[in-house]
Amino acid sequence: MCQSELCLLVDIGNTAIKWRLNDETNSALIKEFNITKLPKADKIFVSCVGDCRILDGLNNVHFVKIERMFKSLECGYQILSTLGPDRWLAMLASIERYSKQNLLIIDAGTALTFDLVLANGKHQGGLIMPGLSALRHSFAQFSSGAQQLSLGLTTNNTQEGWLVGTSQMMIGAINTQIEQYLNNYSDLIVLLTGGDAKIIALKLHHQVKLHQNLVLEGLYSYAQT
Repeated sequence: MCQSELCLLVDIGNTAIKWRLNDETNSALIKEFNITKLPKADKIFVSCVGDCRILDGLNNVHFVKIERMFKSLECGYQILSTLGPDRWLAMLASIERYSKQNLLIIDAGTALTFDLVLANGKHQGGLIMPGLSALRHSFAQFSSGAQQLSLGLTTNNTQEGWLVGTSQMMIGAINTQIEQYLNNYSDLIVLLTGGDAKIIALKLHHQVKLHQNLVLEGLYSYAQT
């Protein structure tokens, strides 16, 4: 569909929005965004898990609708509408990058999600956990907007204790999940995407494939059909 038309790809998350036209990718925080930032296009294809109303006023907007079977991906969710389109698109991009491979796709954003897709393209389901920001704000008295991951055994003050504790919780959970999946699928390829992917990749015990924009890649594939 986008081969002869100018198509804008938009990924609306809970805290940030990304968009891509041709090979140029831009992003902004939702609270700082307005539609005048977007370039002109013939069609706009959108993955939205946040406030979709921020695109009100634009024409030719097409929101992703998850399908049970799409290309070589078979969605494993019982109720398709309960799966976030961002996760579905990340899976779609992943199996096109690594065809006929067992894949674990980890998206580290506002939520931390895990999705397992087997070499035959069948999605086995996944898990959802709080992302780093959600963890850091889960107790009002300790709330912090810090983005760094600091690992250690002990600290001697409350602020550092909270930062290190939540860091250990996040990295420990991811390492544990990877190990459990690897116990069942020794040839597993682990992909990491999302806003916190870069800082998390540096702390993991296991090798991962870092792809910052899997959702936009999947959105591009979706827009071609």
